[in-house]
Amino acid sequence: MEGAIDDTLAPPAVPAPRPAAGIELIGRYQGSGFTEPRYLVRRGDGQVVQLSEARPPAPAPTRPDPLLMLRYRAALVPEHLVWAIAGAFRPLFATPVVVVMLAGFAVVDALVLAGGGLGRIPADSVRVFGDRPALILLVLALILVAGGFHECGHAAACRYGGARPGVMGVGLYLVWPAFYSTVTDAYRLDRAGRLRVDLGGVYFNAVSMTVIGTAYLITGSPWLLATLMAVHVETMWQFLPSVRLDGYYILADLVGVPDLFSRLGPVLRGAPPWRETHPRVAELKPTTRRIITLWVALTIPCLGCWVVALLLLAPRVLPAAWAALLRQLQTITTAVQAAHIAAAALGVVQLVLLVLPYAGLALIIADVGRRLRHAVRPRPPGRSAATRGGGRTPA
Repeated sequence: MEGAIDDTLAPPAVPAPRPAAGIELIGRYQGSGFTEPRYLVRRGDGQVVQLSEARPPAPAPTRPDPLLMLRYRAALVPEHLVWAIAGAFRPLFATPVVVVMLAGFAVVDALVLAGGGLGRIPADSVRVFGDRPALILLVLALILVAGGFHECGHAAACRYGGARPGVMGVGLYLVWPAFYSTVTDAYRLDRAGRLRVDLGGVYFNAVSMTVIGTAYLITGSPWLLATLMAVHVETMWQFLPSVRLDGYYILADLVGVPDLFSRLGPVLRGAPPWRETHPRVAELKPTTRRIITLWVALTIPCLGCWVVALLLLAPRVLPAAWAALLRQLQTITTAVQAAHIAAAALGVVQLVLLVLPYAGLALIIADVGRRLRHAVRPRPPGRSAATRGGGRTPA
């Protein structure tokens, strides 16, 4: 028929492009420290990948494997239960509640200091724990509860901002066990939302310290004062930016660069005046570049001092640790034979705390050896994924 279209000559229909199964397009990375816009894609395995505009397709991204990340993770709380826990604590992030909580924390701390509690810790601790060693177990239990509550703060802040927290669990960070909360989805939030997630853990630490401090003011129990001091020290440790604790993530979100350690090598390679700026440094905004360069200049000596101190102390510490291990085993055996359950339990805890740093150090040495072997082998290039493990509270 005249004017009819022959369907056999029509080109086959091309399906519209769409993301692969399990891929979620999150959108633009807000508060970025890069000169060009970055966009976030969530992979099926939960990792978040950064993409820039007008770039050719890159090889499939690989999961990052940096040395200073939490390792040997074991999930303890499933995602659906974390979601419920985060919902229960979500009201604590309402602005009036935050103001009241922080004011209460400041008042309780001031009352403890005004009462001279800080100066009584050494003498009271020796007296109380010497008379009742089982109280040490109670202090350790409270510190562990405070550590778990710290991670609830990250998860609750994540849900409050509109993101979905993942599992919570425990792993090995450096040479110590540590709690963790999976808040990778917080990358979809704006800078203020991400900082809320970063600070959620120490905010919940402040809540814990308010409760412990109030209990001490009411009862005057020295072991509560020792617990309060331990949580204070742990909270201050969290602000250290040279390792992957809360302070590291706070700095990363302030400058808008997700993984600061991935910039450490490029900054060092471009540091000499006769060397060109590395592309991974040149892609950063000028202010961001200066801040990260300063962070590298402070972090390298800090980590170097730790390594040097470890090497210098190892010849003296290792024999002493072995002797302490043998004494501890004898103490546990004696306590068990005498049916002193509390003393035996305390001995087991002390034995674990004695062994863990050296076991963790052995794992780190093995990991470094594995990396050196892989470094001499060719490896296909991949794009690093942005990772965010949330707060890590050493247990």
